[in-house]
Amino acid sequence: MTPFTRRALLPLLGVPLSRAAEPDLANLFPQLEAASRSQRRPLGFLDPRWKKLDAWKKETRPELLRLLRYNPPAEPLSATVETTEQRDGFRVERVRISATREHSIPGWLLLPAVQRRGRPGLIAIHCHSGRYVWAHEKILSRPGEPEFLAEFRRGTYGGRPYAEELARRGFVVLIIDGFYFGERRLRVEAMDPATAPPVFRSRLTDLAGLKRDSLEWMRAVDALSSDFEHLTAKTIFTSGATWPGLLNWDDRRAVDYLASRPEVNPDRLGCLGLSIGGLRTAYLIGTDRRIKAACVMGWMTIFHEQLRNHLRNHTWMVYTPGLFNQMDLPDVAGLHAPGALLVQQCKRDALFPLAAMEQANRRLSDIYAKAGIPERFKGTVHDVPHSFGLEMQSEAFEWLERWL
Repeated sequence: MTPFTRRALLPLLGVPLSRAAEPDLANLFPQLEAASRSQRRPLGFLDPRWKKLDAWKKETRPELLRLLRYNPPAEPLSATVETTEQRDGFRVERVRISATREHSIPGWLLLPAVQRRGRPGLIAIHCHSGRYVWAHEKILSRPGEPEFLAEFRRGTYGGRPYAEELARRGFVVLIIDGFYFGERRLRVEAMDPATAPPVFRSRLTDLAGLKRDSLEWMRAVDALSSDFEHLTAKTIFTSGATWPGLLNWDDRRAVDYLASRPEVNPDRLGCLGLSIGGLRTAYLIGTDRRIKAACVMGWMTIFHEQLRNHLRNHTWMVYTPGLFNQMDLPDVAGLHAPGALLVQQCKRDALFPLAAMEQANRRLSDIYAKAGIPERFKGTVHDVPHSFGLEMQSEAFEWLERWL
């Protein structure tokens, strides 16, 4: 990776740009830290006013959906199967799911080889990792894929496209390309350098000279997409929406489709994801009561603890303005109760302070204990960097098999 491109991707790879202990915003930090400390977050279930889980969820879930600020008119649910491919132990259907008048959702449905109704269904959510050209390919292999995709998967997923293993274990698995990734990414290569924002013009011109789909082309597209996140976020917020809201709406639409499949028992639905996939899982289980079991990998924290030095490494996709006046991320995920939840933390994850990860696990444990169902939450810490390797996968798969 060239030094320029490597540096452009560092914030999204969870690699610290410095080891400075001082706050990233120096003299401005104390005012903002005080603002964070002043938030009572009254919609957290551990607030003494909440006695009953159902009463808390009845008031809090609608507020969460309101804060996500994206609820466009939906088209009637339908899907087109575009291609079908037989694999070892499962079949892949490439589908296109209806969404709104403005967009549809590309999806890949993995069906176990032995046809049977009533199987458990899973939404498997791809990571971010600073790679925008890829989406579902991160967790589902493809014939003739480049070696650098397999190399990425070795570092992030223990070399295993884990959605395939879940299908072989008997789950019906649906993967969609999230907004800003894969088929739904920003097409920087189609931009006219002459009319693009001036800061990007020379790089867009250079991109035009690279061979499409080569490693160099992909790195250049990913780096440009990373830098365009700023403008994308400004545009999303100015439109009145939020980035998590866009992602969550599509994830809930994916649940609509998965639940409609005759092979799936709609009462046996789960979801899981690493990194931004973990955050999307937290929001999905917070907003959709149909999910019965979930695994969040590498994205659970206490947001106040991020302020000092741990916002530098994060994508714009994680921010929901106004949410943390009302509740913290463990409270969002806690709306899943009594659904079963496994949270896997990565001890050497530079995206979060270890103390914040441990606090988040404790908070979720306390939420489930207060609800009277402590056995339905499990929080584990693995001595690994930001990843979802084979050991973590085994733990997650066993959790899903147990509860679905």
